Order: sequence, then structure tokens, then C-alpha cells
Amino acid sequence: FGITYQVSDDFTVGFGTHNIEYNSGDDQESTGISASYTMGSLTIAGAFNNVDNIANTATDDREAYEVGLTFAF
Repeated sequence: FGITYQVSDDFTVGFGTHNIEYNSGDDQESTGISASYTMGSLTIAGAFNNVDNIANTATDDREAYEVGLTFAF
């Protein structure tokens, strides 16, 4: 599931999660949060994502950060 909330005309936040169930072993679990702020033609956005037990492997966990800057002309 995922949810996004527009706090104001300029600011938005979001959260999402996803689980994959396997027949044996640990389930793969993914979560992520994001936010963006718009000022005129400039948007600054960021996100953090975390995945645990990738492909049913208990020791395979990853995290990622993303920051973006967009100009619209």
C-alpha cells in the first residue's frame, strides 16, 4: 500500500510499503518515504527506500537515498 498527502499547494509527503511472501524463509519487505517542495518553476524532492530480505535472502538488505532538483521553463 502507499499513501501520499499534499500538505499545502507546495509541499507533498508520501509513504509506501510492500511485502512479498515466500513459501519458506524470510519475506521480502520494502518501505519508502518521499517528500517534495515546489517554488514556482523549481522543485526539490527527496526519497529514502529500504528493502530487507531481497529474494528471500535474510542477509541481503539495501537502502537508497535520492535527492532531485527540477527546473521547469
